[in-house]
Amino acid sequence: LTSFLMCLASCAPQTEFEVATWRGFKQCAVTFAFEDSYTNQFTKALPMFYEYDYPCSFFVCTKWCNQKKWDALREATAKGFEVGSHTVEHAVYDTLSYNEQRQDILDANARINVKIPMYRCNTLAYSNCVVGDTNLVKNHYFAAKGCAGYIEPKSPRDYYNISSLICGEAGAVNSFEQFKRSFETTKTTGGWCIFTVNEIDHGTNPDSSGYSSLSSGILRESLQYLKDQEKSYSYWVATFKDVAKYAKERDHHKIEVIHKDSTAKAINPDKIVVRLSLTDGLDSEIYDCPLTLRCLLPFGWHNIEVFQKEKVINHIVKPINGCKYIIFDAVPDKGDIYIINLD
Repeated sequence: LTSFLMCLASCAPQTEFEVATWRGFKQCAVTFAFEDSYTNQFTKALPMFYEYDYPCSFFVCTKWCNQKKWDALREATAKGFEVGSHTVEHAVYDTLSYNEQRQDILDANARINVKIPMYRCNTLAYSNCVVGDTNLVKNHYFAAKGCAGYIEPKSPRDYYNISSLICGEAGAVNSFEQFKRSFETTKTTGGWCIFTVNEIDHGTNPDSSGYSSLSSGILRESLQYLKDQEKSYSYWVATFKDVAKYAKERDHHKIEVIHKDSTAKAINPDKIVVRLSLTDGLDSEIYDCPLTLRCLLPFGWHNIEVFQKEKVINHIVKPINGCKYIIFDAVPDKGDIYIINLD
């Protein structure tokens, strides 16, 4: 362990372990959030996200989803996409009583959870961007999306009214140039940009007469731009719920490094082991998003293994400014983490 600490002191003046602002040490976060359950979202947008291997979020009006749409949503959640509530039938909560809001929340959540087994709906997008009874919303969701029209900083100002940019004809983002400008601003600020998308290619289907149509060509061009930037580690494209979880876990995390521990030696007495705990003090049933950590690779270490709660977790060793770092993802409160020198 002496070499571990000496390397840290000589190679970089920083703490032993660092948690990334965004997953994979990307510079910012980007989310595409679809609302209102329009048909073209499933026939045109969803296949595009599959093609580019990016997840997105669907905030659905449950009464507007037929069986074909539920089938598509079920398949999407199995691939890491998100389904959140957009009320039963686009209810505007400030026009409803407390009991009416509560019943709408219960009905929408129940419908989603029944139609998508083994899935838990715990995020909300407000209809017409109108915030409901905040205490009631907090009882059923850990985060809710509005559309205040600004890019959020790395730590959202209000988890129950997280801002987004409306896309399409009625929004501020309706061209590739506007998407690109939003991407670049988000990267510069290190924040989180959420794009709210409603209709796609207005008028191409008989039931497509929805709000603020966005061209599928513009959407594709924007996704291609993000794909082209992947090697620069600029953009983490993720669902609304995953980014919200990551931000709160990151802001509440605590790392404790255990330098001398008989338990670690007992696991592999012939190897040098570094043991640490990663906690955040949040509800583990909700906050289960892996955080990205890195630490300097100790001098003389070449072959290592990282595991958490007896499960090996993937890691990479990456040179940064002349120093080599171990980088890996781990979930807070899921057991201690061990880094073992196998040489």
